[in-house]
Amino acid sequence: MKIKTTLFSAILTFASPAFAQTVLTYSDHEPYGNMRTRFINDVFFKNVETESNGRIKIKAHWGGEIATAHKEFEAIEEKRTDLIVAVPEYNEKRLPLHQLFKSFLIGPSGSKQVETLRKIYQDIPELTAEYEANGVKPVMIATGYPVAFFSVNKLDNLAQIKGQTWRSASFWHRDFLKNAGATPTTSRWGQETYDKLANGEMQGLMVNIDSAIDIKAYEHTSYALVSKQMWLGHIYPVVISLDRWNSLDEQDRKAFERAAKKSYGELGAIMDSNYTEMLKKARSLGVTVRELSDDEVQQWGKTSQYLQVQQNWANAKEQEGVANVQSVLKKLRSHLVEKR
Repeated sequence: MKIKTTLFSAILTFASPAFAQTVLTYSDHEPYGNMRTRFINDVFFKNVETESNGRIKIKAHWGGEIATAHKEFEAIEEKRTDLIVAVPEYNEKRLPLHQLFKSFLIGPSGSKQVETLRKIYQDIPELTAEYEANGVKPVMIATGYPVAFFSVNKLDNLAQIKGQTWRSASFWHRDFLKNAGATPTTSRWGQETYDKLANGEMQGLMVNIDSAIDIKAYEHTSYALVSKQMWLGHIYPVVISLDRWNSLDEQDRKAFERAAKKSYGELGAIMDSNYTEMLKKARSLGVTVRELSDDEVQQWGKTSQYLQVQQNWANAKEQEGVANVQSVLKKLRSHLVEKR
């Protein structure tokens, strides 16, 4: 009789609400497999599950299965997903203040970048508030590889891009290229960009290292100048619906916070090792890769006039009525320029 009672008690405990599993849906526009997506899925999501003692399970959908790039917020609003990767560059109207991240051409890398991003969000509540105004809360700030210059022609230094046509999707980077004497251009990422490199319509790409390899740009761009300091500023915040967040038990919200802290502790080393592997892969594919010196990076900062470009943009946005743009820019500079 005692054995039966113990067994019945165990069944009741397992079936109790405290042990019911909450399944959350995550949507990402990119296919699973690169450093960022593997980190989110294999490190952060696993840490969430571990820290919640299995109470939370995140079911991830990749490659735009639920929402394609630029459409993630709509998926949240239509309750087709609970979590998304909310890329600021794809949401300029919703996230004007976050556009400033990519205006900082030079920045920290590895663990230092992770530490800096965490301090920025702690120091600038306007950034989190901007997401909350769109019905979501950031739970993890992921990032990617530094920007690199992939060239069709032999590229000994960045001064040689003058007079050439270079492609970038970023409005910031197009201004930087123009200030350096190049002709900036855009094209749809993928086959169109590949074809324009092949037919000579453009001579180079200013892009993150992994993306250039993804479209096999190395088949036409045999030269690359790189630096860990050339921070792309392309952050990838993982955010959760505020309604869903508020519906979670306090213990589960705390589990998310612990999981993020634990994941941040692993991210720097992952970024460094993947950067090394990407350069190794580029060289194995026939690309002549050279890492820029500190002086060359600083010279590019002067040539691109990025500080003036970002100030002009902030002034224009202030005239348009964007709140807090000047104060946020000042605070970002205190982390990404003065403390560098």
